[in-house]
Amino acid sequence: MFNNPGTTTEYDEQQALPADASGPANLILIMGRALLALGSPAHRLEAALSSVAERLGLTAQFFSTPTALMAALGDGHRQHTYLIRVNQAGTDFSRLTDIIEVVEEVGVGSGNPALAAEQLHHILNRKPLYNAWLSFLAYVMIGMPTALMLGGGWNEAVLAGIAGAVIGVLAVMTTHFTSIDRLFVPLSASAVSLITFGWCGWHGQTAVMPATMAGMIALIPGLGLTVATRELSTGHLVSGSSRLASVMLVFATLIFGLALGGTVAQAIVGPPPEHIPVVVSTEFQLLAAMIATMGFVLLFNAYLRDWIWILLVVVVAWYAAMAGKLILDAPLGAFVGGLVVGLVGNLFARWTGRPGSILHTPGLLLLVPGSVGFRSLNDLLNSDVVSGIQTGFLAVLTAVALTTGMIVASVLIAPKNEL
Repeated sequence: MFNNPGTTTEYDEQQALPADASGPANLILIMGRALLALGSPAHRLEAALSSVAERLGLTAQFFSTPTALMAALGDGHRQHTYLIRVNQAGTDFSRLTDIIEVVEEVGVGSGNPALAAEQLHHILNRKPLYNAWLSFLAYVMIGMPTALMLGGGWNEAVLAGIAGAVIGVLAVMTTHFTSIDRLFVPLSASAVSLITFGWCGWHGQTAVMPATMAGMIALIPGLGLTVATRELSTGHLVSGSSRLASVMLVFATLIFGLALGGTVAQAIVGPPPEHIPVVVSTEFQLLAAMIATMGFVLLFNAYLRDWIWILLVVVVAWYAAMAGKLILDAPLGAFVGGLVVGLVGNLFARWTGRPGSILHTPGLLLLVPGSVGFRSLNDLLNSDVVSGIQTGFLAVLTAVALTTGMIVASVLIAPKNEL
């Protein structure tokens, strides 16, 4: 789960505005293209488009995958089917918020569909809210405090910050050298593992895994695993299966990069010794959550006005999950965390009219089973088959628990909109 800073979403206006589509149909197609590019899961995207189409008096059916959307508008012999293909541009909450505001105006009858289509086209093609170097800073602001929240100490936090800075530099480079964009994940994983394994092998007073996991937290696709599970549980089998395959490929790529960098580092300085970090106090973990929240705001291009809300959901979800683990066990603790994230996000959507995913995404990011799945593949790579299978099963069970918590939250408090 990562965003390349400075990315803009380019659209062909002729594709965005089909010649044979009416004003309301244009709006539906542009909205679908926008939500698909911003990474909306199938169950949310199709529900949102169906709701808007019904408000506009259109008969419509939708079928989406992570990179394509088919929209059948009309009925019987008058039906027209459109295929929309996009490359996902990453999560951008400022764009998503503005899109919802435009669509809500049309839904209540106070907006013109043709004008709304032009506004959506402008929103999609504008520059990111924060520049590339602020996005670089986000990787550092997420990596350092996450190490403290994952049970590391100050040594691990500093090392995770350095690892995050390396990823941030590589992310900025991809905006200038598009040829290395597809190598971003393995290059980042190799660089991070080379630094963390090398430092821990030489210094010996730093735990390697908390620093490595925290430094790479923005790359680990645990959120994608949870979203894929949610899509499968809601009957979107094609989208869920393809997203799950993509997640597994990213996991495998990360493991390859980790193995490559770690092998080189250990050949130079030797294997890192076992070290138990000194866990910081609760007060410092709370401060860490505040810093990580600002990092999420920058990374996901959220408006600064939403910082306090994102901080609230991150802190509440984290401590709810911890309490759930103490009372129950890890997967049921994840269920409690997912339930709390869902409830807070849905309340936020009802009170403010803005997308609940503004809180859902950062709230889930620290709860998702990405690190567990990462350790599973790492065990398999090291021929520890039994441990790898057990850990992999725990990752899947945790993803199911998070998904179930989110579904129960939607039943208890239905969000104002589906996004």
